[in-house]
Amino acid sequence: MSKPKRNTKKAAQGKARPVAAKSKKAVASKTKAKPAPAKKTLTKKKPVPAKKPVLKKSASKPAPKKVVKKAPPPKPAVKKPTAKAPPPKTKTVASKPAPKPAPKPVAKAAKPQAPAPSKPAAAAKAPAAPVAVKAAPAPAPAKPAPAKKAPAPAVEVAAPAVEAPVVAAAPVVAVVKKAPAQPLPPPGPTKTGALFYDSHMHTPLCKHAWGEPEEYAQQAVKAGLKGIIFTCHCPMPNGFWPTVRMSESEFDTYLAIVQRAADAFKGKLDIRLGIESEYYPGCEEYIAALHKRADFHYVLGAVHWQAKEYLNKFETGTIENFRRTYFEHLAKSAESGLYDCLAHPDLVKNYHPDSWCFAIVKNTVSGALDRIAATGVAMELNTSGLNKSYSEMNPGNEMLRMMADRKIPIVLGSDSHRAVRVGEHFVTALNHLTEAGYENVSYFLNRQRIDLPISEVLASLKKAADHNA
Repeated sequence: MSKPKRNTKKAAQGKARPVAAKSKKAVASKTKAKPAPAKKTLTKKKPVPAKKPVLKKSASKPAPKKVVKKAPPPKPAVKKPTAKAPPPKTKTVASKPAPKPAPKPVAKAAKPQAPAPSKPAAAAKAPAAPVAVKAAPAPAPAKPAPAKKAPAPAVEVAAPAVEAPVVAAAPVVAVVKKAPAQPLPPPGPTKTGALFYDSHMHTPLCKHAWGEPEEYAQQAVKAGLKGIIFTCHCPMPNGFWPTVRMSESEFDTYLAIVQRAADAFKGKLDIRLGIESEYYPGCEEYIAALHKRADFHYVLGAVHWQAKEYLNKFETGTIENFRRTYFEHLAKSAESGLYDCLAHPDLVKNYHPDSWCFAIVKNTVSGALDRIAATGVAMELNTSGLNKSYSEMNPGNEMLRMMADRKIPIVLGSDSHRAVRVGEHFVTALNHLTEAGYENVSYFLNRQRIDLPISEVLASLKKAADHNA
């Protein structure tokens, strides 16, 4: 019985030994497995690369922060559309300093520095700057600073500068400043008895008038006038009805030929610069800028229904509705504040003249005249209406009475497109004014209205004409 007990002990001992061996192996394997993660943790703990990005971030962060802080000031200085343009550039520089795209914006920034010969050299150093920022962060901010200054002028906003092509008018204004140097004539009649002005006439530049300004001036002297005001058709944008007006390139020529005539007739006839300025909805800004390009003595507003552009846009519905639209625009032209006087105010009666009936549009005209009277703008009695398809002065006598009832100032104009017509039918026109209830008639100098008694103007025309005959 003792033998099996020994065997069991030996077996136990024999079995114990391999178990111990296995445990050692397991321990060994476990110990061997442990150093592996330790190495991993060591690699993970090695923040050597992490420190580098930290340096990069610390080096790069100050630059973008400063860029962003300095970027907002130019935004208020520049218009919103222009201010939005520079920020994306600064963002790209801040977000991608390391991946080498950074030098590209630097190169772009260097372009605005091109005008200065010394700055291109600094711009060449700029691409190397982001790399050197690690060692020397101080110089780095100094270099982006000039880059910021460059975009600000780069925001040059050449476009807004172009928005004011009127600036090109500066030389024009310089030319016209000679006109104010010419003193205004003394009040009252001249030695010949001349007292009044014809305030509407044209030059060959409008492409449908004949004769030089000097020829118009010569006729004005014969007609017993003290002065004349040239009011040729103004240039218009976008090729608006170009066949009946001067072009932009002829504007300076217009100023020059009027001044030439003024110099030639100095002491004989007072010649002044005016303009017949189109009213067309949507062109108000252009017209306002045009009026600042010269020292006009008189700005005559006109709604021309004959323009193809006008007909295409407003000739809808019935003939009467089209005429009502015309009178609506006449009132709007006065309310725009752009004009001293409104030319040939019932010109639309020449649109299908056979069907013209003032009674049909009288209520519309009445409302328009109420609005015009409220502005203080004058209206014209245009004698050339006698030569049009509906042979009657503009306006006709019934409308003229309605204007007199509202005390709307009145100016006389022959609308001459030929020299022989200067001062034509003025005596008849003055008589119509008296019959309508007017006592005074007006003209403008330096865009200021001058009123004269009709009786005195009638007497002056006869006296001066007889003197010059």
